[in-house]
Amino acid sequence: MTEKKKLLETRKAVKDRKPEFKQQNFGRKKRISDRWRRPRGLQSKMRHRFKGYPIMISKGWRSPAEVRGLDNKGNETVLIHSLSELDKVSKHQVIIIAGTVGNKKRLAIIEKAEELKIPVVNIKVDKFKSKIVAEKAQKEKTKVEKTEKKKKTIEDSLKKAEKKEKDKKKAESEEKSEEQKEEEQKAEKKEKDDVLIHKD
Repeated sequence: MTEKKKLLETRKAVKDRKPEFKQQNFGRKKRISDRWRRPRGLQSKMRHRFKGYPIMISKGWRSPAEVRGLDNKGNETVLIHSLSELDKVSKHQVIIIAGTVGNKKRLAIIEKAEELKIPVVNIKVDKFKSKIVAEKAQKEKTKVEKTEKKKKTIEDSLKKAEKKEKDKKKAESEEKSEEQKEEEQKAEKKEKDDVLIHKD
């Protein structure tokens, strides 16, 4: 067994036993967060490292210097933010894609890493690709549904407008017919009046 392998196993054993270091009195008071803060109290039992109290951070829990920053197989890890940074990575290194990188860029980095045969540590590539494909399909589906809905609303509004126009024309024609009837009645009345006048 090589020295590197031994150190990696030692690191694993230490990390398995390592507790979660939390602030003093975390869990007793709501306002205290779970992030680490060194106890500074004069009579703090935790600061004095009394038995039965939470353990304080110490250098004994740290990884061996030779394997610090390496992955489980002993490869050097490199944090990647863009495609240009990928060109500087050598073949014995592995990459970690930063959390701030978006899905589109991430997919491009994964594809280029596959071409260069550089493993990606923090992403399950197949799962991620299938997820992206599913998201794309869902996006397309929603887009189609949106356009159809838009079309439908436009058609409905056109139909309503046509109906309104027809109703308007109908009302106008009815008004005209009423006016014509009134005019005809007036004309008949006038004729009758004329006849009566001539009789006298």
